[in-house]
Amino acid sequence: MVDRETALAPRIKRISNALDRRRNADMEDMELTSTQGWLLGYLTRHRDRLFTPGDLVRQFGLTHATVSGILQRLEAKGFITIEADDADHRRRCIRLTEKALDCHQNILRHIAETEAMLGAGLTAEEHAALLRLLDRVIAGLDEEPCCCRGKEGAHV
Repeated sequence: MVDRETALAPRIKRISNALDRRRNADMEDMELTSTQGWLLGYLTRHRDRLFTPGDLVRQFGLTHATVSGILQRLEAKGFITIEADDADHRRRCIRLTEKALDCHQNILRHIAETEAMLGAGLTAEEHAALLRLLDRVIAGLDEEPCCCRGKEGAHV
């Protein structure tokens, strides 16, 4: 049995929920959800690259359905267009609009404010140690098969 006093998952979930609430409030003035802003910020920071929905699935570890839904909403709001690739018409490419580029500085400012809050009580050494530990936790989760899957990866 897991001791609730030392359990990690509830603390990580609480942090995640708090970050989502903060990002949703920050992004509200731009008519974005936290996840949409997060994805849009990534696309904007890497605007020199051409992305497909599949690239984002692999980059963020989200399902294809989740990425498709986010992209559809971003397109409906005028932040992106999704067009056939000039070189391969079977491939769909994501292109940023002027509206997305105009919001970029706001998104960066919100990210910087949140990062400052997260690290406010930490020394530089503690910050570096936390990053290393979180990376190890993430790597362990990425390596371990889901407990609800069989050997071949199918849901049980």
